[in-house]
Amino acid sequence: MKKKVFDRLVEKELKKFKNYVLDDDEFMIEFLSNMSIDFDNYITHDTVFGDYFGMHFYPFWHNPNQEDFTGIIDSFMLEYMVCTMYTHDPEKKFRYMLVGASSLFLGILMFGEEKERDIMFHSMINLIKEYIAMEYSVNYQDTTLQEAFLLYDIYTGGKNHDLWTPYVTKPLSTLYQDCMDNILSDDEEKVKTLLSDMLEYHVKQSNNDNFVRSEFTYPSQRVFPLEILALIHYRHTQGKLIDFIDDQILSVFVPYIKANDFRPSPAVEKARNDMYVLLGIK
Repeated sequence: MKKKVFDRLVEKELKKFKNYVLDDDEFMIEFLSNMSIDFDNYITHDTVFGDYFGMHFYPFWHNPNQEDFTGIIDSFMLEYMVCTMYTHDPEKKFRYMLVGASSLFLGILMFGEEKERDIMFHSMINLIKEYIAMEYSVNYQDTTLQEAFLLYDIYTGGKNHDLWTPYVTKPLSTLYQDCMDNILSDDEEKVKTLLSDMLEYHVKQSNNDNFVRSEFTYPSQRVFPLEILALIHYRHTQGKLIDFIDDQILSVFVPYIKANDFRPSPAVEKARNDMYVLLGIK
């Protein structure tokens, strides 16, 4: 895909960050001074992580660098903290939507360690049960939701396979199935073609504003194709080459996947660990 196609998507979704100056954002400055999370303020974190993503992704896209890539990781870790607090909150002070959770799960499978992956998995199950109880549809079963569960199975040896299969009753779409089946292939041209097809689908869906039909509702989902990057990351973890990926969009992220430096910033790491203490998570 030509970079200018994705440039237009980035400008559309993150235009507010084109001339963003942190010093002018008092709310963000106050948040950055204390990222600690609890049952009374986690809704505030929910309003922040989208802007945190944008203020780092926009400059990263125009000038890739590790500092802003770490900021992108931070934004997903902040959302993970919101999701974790929500699923542990008996009062459910606001509604955390399943619509964003599949992409978050894919992000945690990339950026998180075993502990985060397991916690996010159980959060997904709880969110799905909540949706079913409210008689809401469980969307994206044939794309991002099932992909995330399948990758989780791969990373964990299928230890919780039987917990998610009752809730995913649709087969993977042909495109997603082909990518899952061939992501470890030694046929590099085939892999490139499938990843490019997924990116074409991603951009098409990102321009669809109907959240029932589009897996990618939020700006972070639209400009950061986690369903593709998670597969590239999986290929890399299995010792397969990824340097051959020369798509003008996907190749931007390949060096950072290869570097495997997914540790969040010290401030976000501390806030996450403090959350574990608060919730009694070992």
